[in-house]
Amino acid sequence: MIYILKFIAAFLLPPGLFVLLGIILSVYLWRQRKRFGRFAFSLSAFLTLLLYFSSTLLGAKLFGQPLENRYSQQQPAAAQVIVVLGGGSVGSVPDGAERGGLMSAGAARLLTAARLAKQHSLPVLISGGQVFSDGASEALVAERILLQLGLPQEQIIVETQARTTKENAAYSAALCRERGYKNVLLLTSALHMPRSMQFFERYLGGQGIKVAAYPCDYTLNPQGKFNPRWLVPQLQAFDITCMALHEYVGMAGAFLQR
Repeated sequence: MIYILKFIAAFLLPPGLFVLLGIILSVYLWRQRKRFGRFAFSLSAFLTLLLYFSSTLLGAKLFGQPLENRYSQQQPAAAQVIVVLGGGSVGSVPDGAERGGLMSAGAARLLTAARLAKQHSLPVLISGGQVFSDGASEALVAERILLQLGLPQEQIIVETQARTTKENAAYSAALCRERGYKNVLLLTSALHMPRSMQFFERYLGGQGIKVAAYPCDYTLNPQGKFNPRWLVPQLQAFDITCMALHEYVGMAGAFLQR
């Protein structure tokens, strides 16, 4: 019974609701094709199918899995520093006695970085500035959280200027060069890792600095077997599809900037 209720609920809330409305519109346009023409029906049907596929786990896996599986987690034994990329911040939200918090991706990255830093006694370089005027500096918020988690100040390095992945790489390269780091462990979300490695290998690799990947914040189960729920529209799946497409566009842009 619970699965039937979940299936019904999927089409009462976005994006399933929009898929349902698209189906209704397409059926109407098909029945009125003499009045509106076949093109109107074809366009409506195509957009509905596109929205439906993009909002299923099947579509999310098709676009997201190749990105998340591109790199495996490398052992941090040879690393001299962990470079963790900001994943977004919220400006004035309360965080205990402080203000400003990290969004889910940034929090997941920081938690992984804190664990590795404590396990391997490595410094953490946090890269991320204030992207929007009503936001907060990702690196400064992350620094405060790391201190609250018990990481000593001398183990934390902040880079507060970067607003893009390209700038993350450029400013991090400058700091690594200044401090003499030759082996870097790059930590970011698995979806974001391929594009990040493009820039970090360009900016750091060009200076003789080795970059190893440590993806985290996975969104998809790489070993999951097909399940009928993969075909049900879900907001989470649509979000993953959109993030994956954003990464592909960014990777194409990074390639063209070479």
